[in-house]
Parts: sequence; C-alpha cells; structure tokens
Amino acid sequence: MAIFKKHESKIIDPVCGMTFEEKDTVVTSSYKGTTYYFCSEKCKADFDRNPESILTMKAEREKIMEEERSETLGKMMNEVAHEIRNPLTSIGGFTRKIYDKLPEGDPNKNYMKMVIEEVARLENIVKQLVELTTIGVLHRESSNINDVIIETIKSFEQELKNNNIEVKTELIDNPPVVSIDKDKMTIAIVNLIKNAIEAMHKTPKLLKITSYIGNGHIEVIMSDTGKGIPKDKIKYIFDPFFTSKIYGPGLGLTFTQRIIQVHGGTISVESDLGKGTTFTIRLPLKELVL
Repeated sequence: MAIFKKHESKIIDPVCGMTFEEKDTVVTSSYKGTTYYFCSEKCKADFDRNPESILTMKAEREKIMEEERSETLGKMMNEVAHEIRNPLTSIGGFTRKIYDKLPEGDPNKNYMKMVIEEVARLENIVKQLVELTTIGVLHRESSNINDVIIETIKSFEQELKNNNIEVKTELIDNPPVVSIDKDKMTIAIVNLIKNAIEAMHKTPKLLKITSYIGNGHIEVIMSDTGKGIPKDKIKYIFDPFFTSKIYGPGLGLTFTQRIIQVHGGTISVESDLGKGTTFTIRLPLKELVL
C-alpha cells in the first residue's frame, strides 16, 4: 500500500496542505489502495465526502507551486548567468593571450590550457542557463506525438544497440494532431531517453514508451529497468545541476520539466530502487488540439 509523504518524517495533508510530523497525525483514510494522513478530523471528513475532488485540487495546488518554484529558479539562473558571463569572457580572453605567448615546452602552458578548457566548460553552462530562461518562447506547429517519439528513438538507434537495450513501444492509434513546439518536445524526450540509457547497466535492459489518451490529456509514459532513484533524492531530480549516483549533474531534466510546463502540462516520476524509473508526461488536449 502506497503512503503519500513529503519525506520519511513529514506528511502533507491533501485537504489543507499543512505539513506536519508523522507522529502528529490525527487520523488516516484509505482510498484506492493509498493511505492519506490528516491533521484533523475535519480534513478527513472533507476528504471522505469527495476524495476525487480533493485529489484534483491537490494536484492543481502542487502544479501551481511547482510552476512558481520553476519561475523563481529561472529568474535566479538568469541573474547568475548575467553576472558570470562578462568576467568569464575576460578570464578566457586573457588566458588565451598568455597561452599564445608562452613558448612550447613551458610548463605553465599546460596550466593555461587547463584554465582555457575549464572556462569553455563554464561558458557552455552559462549558455545552457540562458537557453533555459528563453525556453518559454514556443514555435508551435501541427504534430503527431507518436511521430515525435518514433523519430527521437531512431536518433538513439545505434546507442541503444551498443548498450544492448531493448525498446518496446505501445503507442495509441491515430492520436489527435496537436499544436506543440516539435523541436523543444523532442529535446524533452531526448533528455529522458539519455537518462534511461545512463541508468541501465545490468540486464534486463528494457526501455518502454507508451502513449495514450485519458482524462482529457495525452500521456507519454517512459519506463526503464535501471538502478532507480532513492526516495530522498527523487524530489530534487528536476533541480538545476542536481546530481546523484544514477544521473550526472546537468540541466537535462530541468529543461524537460520546463518544456512540458510551458506547454501547459506536467511531468511526474516514480521509481523503485534497483528496479527502474517511470516518467509520465501529461499534456492537456484542450490547449493543444487544433
């Protein structure tokens, strides 16, 4: 039976949104195999009267909070990129001049080369930060989500083969044509496939991608049989430069989440350590269908 917790000792009341210690739980209620914890009898009574409505409001509340958090992170990263770019350009320029003036065989030349390489790496990070802040500008076009998925998988054909990864697709027949930024949506799916490949080291290696329509949304579900993500890390995986033993540091998942959000959708993740991870993209049809 699943238990909704923010982390091991914190509980979030699905009705009022209050966060409290597990030991302070007043009452619980079970719905569709999931146990929910409440801070008061009143919250439990409200939940029991209409659990579907409460859970829908809870999902909307979480979506708004995540969007606000992403917007705050975006502003912060824009400021950081602005502050770093100019001095970084100066450091790189001066270092290259010193490097060019040093004679061959000078031991300091190797040190200058190391500085130049690190500056280039940092410049690439700044470039990604700038790209992330402008990702909200969409160039929509009529697209078939299945075609986006299939084309993206084809771009990984050789890498998947080299890593002995089996790919299984279960795509909905005749999906509606949707108005999306095809290039950005491709980037979102690319990042998820990259992470799946990184996570799978032992057999069986299976990447499963499903698309279907339900509850007014088109959903893309991507599952792997990789290492899985620890429960205490899972809530951080969309944070910029977050790293774990499974995924290296970077902006891939941050880009993916932001792309889905600017299309009006959500992305969620479930993971079992040692068994694999599943990402679910949900895009609202009412905003995308032509």
